[in-house]
Amino acid sequence: MKTYYLQMTSPDDLVAATPRESLCLRIIDPPDGAVNERFYKDVGGAWNWTACAEWTTRRWDDYLKANPVSTVVLVMDGEDIGYGELINREGDVEILSFGLLGPSQGKGLGGASLDLVVRYAWTLGAVHHVWLHTCDQDHPNALPNYQRRGFMLYETREDPVPETRPGT
Repeated sequence: MKTYYLQMTSPDDLVAATPRESLCLRIIDPPDGAVNERFYKDVGGAWNWTACAEWTTRRWDDYLKANPVSTVVLVMDGEDIGYGELINREGDVEILSFGLLGPSQGKGLGGASLDLVVRYAWTLGAVHHVWLHTCDQDHPNALPNYQRRGFMLYETREDPVPETRPGT
């Protein structure tokens, strides 16, 4: 599997997307493992997201309690359309997961949705770095969308499919 690592080192790196009326973020606070479990499976199921696919809600709850994870749900016209999961490690924020639910894909919502998640990432304290990784098994628009929003590719490598998520 080819994995692409991308980053921003300043909020000024973000290339704004055209805003979508009624698209907003709902911050899940306190953390709720059922939310993460649902979106991880529903968004990632089509893209070989396997590292946490077998986790129970309890395991998600334990993971969220033990790690500085923030979860946001993308909402449009009152309906959940996707989510983002971020972890802040002393100002180094990784977007662990990001994606849209199947019915919301192909409608031009990816750029505006990513824009909101990245803007939120830069508010998680004294952030100096926002990064993520994607792979050649992800949605075909994932890598181009990240690059259009201003993420710069800094490494490409051949990686095995992860068996678990770091910090578990």
